[in-house]
Amino acid sequence: MGGWSGLLLCLPLLVLLAAFVLYPLVKLTIDSFTAGDGLSNYSDALGSSGVRRALVTTLLASLAVTVLAVGMASLLAWYLRSVRRPWVRGVLWIAVLAPFWMGTVIKNYSLLLLLGRDGALNDFLGIFGIGPIEMLYKSGTVIFGIAYTMVPYAVFAMYSVLRSIDDSLIAAAEGMGATRLGALRTVVVPLALPGIVASSALVFAISVGFYVTPVLLGGGKVPFMANVIQDNLFTYFNYPKATAASMLLIVIAFAVVGIALRAVGRERLMRAMA
Repeated sequence: MGGWSGLLLCLPLLVLLAAFVLYPLVKLTIDSFTAGDGLSNYSDALGSSGVRRALVTTLLASLAVTVLAVGMASLLAWYLRSVRRPWVRGVLWIAVLAPFWMGTVIKNYSLLLLLGRDGALNDFLGIFGIGPIEMLYKSGTVIFGIAYTMVPYAVFAMYSVLRSIDDSLIAAAEGMGATRLGALRTVVVPLALPGIVASSALVFAISVGFYVTPVLLGGGKVPFMANVIQDNLFTYFNYPKATAASMLLIVIAFAVVGIALRAVGRERLMRAMA
């Protein structure tokens, strides 16, 4: 009876998952092969210089976001694991969780106010006679904006792994003559590898689909695939090409997750993301 009760409790979630995730994904896949000219949709999408440029920009920017976000998250997660003062840990957790409490538009408009020509950062630099510096509508700004959103996701994956590492292993390495940095490199990094791979796969797979941040912080000058897909849908009314471009992103995201599974194994990857 307990099993059936659990299934009934999960039923609303399963219905929502099927209606809003599974069905759209299946329909998009079918439409990409059947709408318009069928398989030619993919050749049209890849044959477009605009799509190719947006795809390259999206992949390179997402890779940069992954390196930046996972690097920052690793430092934050390690400090959260190691800090002894409860109030410091509390402040850090608030800083990590704060992006989750804000909507996407609010976060990006906050960055607009901070990085704009008349923003708070330029006002601060003006005290030292620097600027104003044009920081908006550049690739680096878009990468920073996406990384700001993705750092908390990476922190969760890294923290669960780092927390499971026994301090005695680090002490043993230091007792055998390793420096603190050497102990971290030879003990902590190999043990944290599943978390690094898991957080990297998660950050990259989500980053390739960003839409609002490239529009607001990039000002249309940094083409992302999501923006190209929107243009094909609502400006050029080319639904077949939009479906093919969408499937390219989905395949890339699944491929990244598959590579992560292959690299560290399903069990270790799931444990890292738990």
